[in-house]
Amino acid sequence: MNMRRTLGAALLLSASSLAPAQGDPNAGYDKKFFLADASRDHRMNIGGQIQFRYQATFQDDDPGFLGADNDTTLGFTLRRVKLKLDGNVISDKVSYKVVGGFARGSGTFNLEDAFMGYEVDSAWSVRAGQFKAPFMREELVSSSVQQFVERSIVNETFNQDFSQGVEVGYARDRFRAAAMISDGFGSRNTPYNAAGEADFALTARAEILLLDPGDWKRFKDLSSWRGSETNAMLGAAVHWQTMGETNPAGADIDLFSATADASVEGDGWSAFASVVWRRMDSAMGAEFDDLGASVQGGVFVTDQTELIARWDAVFADTDRGGAGDTLHSITAGFNYFFFPESHAAKLSGTVSYALDPISDLAGVVSASDSLALRPDRNSGQIGLMLQMQLLF
Repeated sequence: MNMRRTLGAALLLSASSLAPAQGDPNAGYDKKFFLADASRDHRMNIGGQIQFRYQATFQDDDPGFLGADNDTTLGFTLRRVKLKLDGNVISDKVSYKVVGGFARGSGTFNLEDAFMGYEVDSAWSVRAGQFKAPFMREELVSSSVQQFVERSIVNETFNQDFSQGVEVGYARDRFRAAAMISDGFGSRNTPYNAAGEADFALTARAEILLLDPGDWKRFKDLSSWRGSETNAMLGAAVHWQTMGETNPAGADIDLFSATADASVEGDGWSAFASVVWRRMDSAMGAEFDDLGASVQGGVFVTDQTELIARWDAVFADTDRGGAGDTLHSITAGFNYFFFPESHAAKLSGTVSYALDPISDLAGVVSASDSLALRPDRNSGQIGLMLQMQLLF
């Protein structure tokens, strides 16, 4: 049976299950669309994500830098369009996940997550494939449940992105940890002989719950619904990778990075803070230390409306020789959840203000269309984003 027929059969089976009187009990919807055998030992969940966004950036006119009429940039974009398959095979101990997204500029379908997992016992687990290394928590929180329209500038500067490797996890009621060996940060969709990936990389992260034990599920996002009990979580992670010593050799660089974060959530309010440090040593003798910090939070003023605010900053090593070494940004906005306590349908809006010129930190902070942050030699850049999200 070819792929088109297989997909068509799956969609017909899923659709028929939605009729209560005639539905197949092994296909339907129970918070996720699924296909399964009678025992549910084989199960496939089917889902996706759409984020449609309007963006506008306002900055000082600078013809000598960017050309004419560069003070205003605006328009619509499909920020994220993803399809996801996950489930279990043979038993609920053997799991898998495959996620792909359509690129904003070209519409090309690109692989993101692709891994297999095995639950050894109630505490230990292992997974192998491509996924995000256990490092910065803001990056580990799914884009589908972020508190802001987009993650912070700090996260986009220091985050781990996707890596290929093997991870061992351990979890109990109050403590959990993960350690990974990989091809390094940002090694998604690379062959084993890619020059740009690390020769060897190690990442480890640990988290602890301070109040209510076992309440890990609530920290999958960064918001806290009304009526929630108070809880707090502390996290820390380290990463080391070395490059340029195996064939084919790329740049000879060692990278070490560390991060720590704290999350506190209560009855309709939440707060999150993180710091990150990165050292890069090259064989040419250059050594740079860069820092980042962010604080954000939100409060629900109704059961479905959350007001949010964030400050973040990047502190670049002054030895880089740029015109400046800091970038501060403040952001404020809102989330409106069409259904209480659900990210499935959400309208979000933010306004950000960059207090420092981004182009002064060239080589550390990059201009980002997703952050409505354009190249700029002047301070005071303003970014406006309004986004509608639908999860299915």
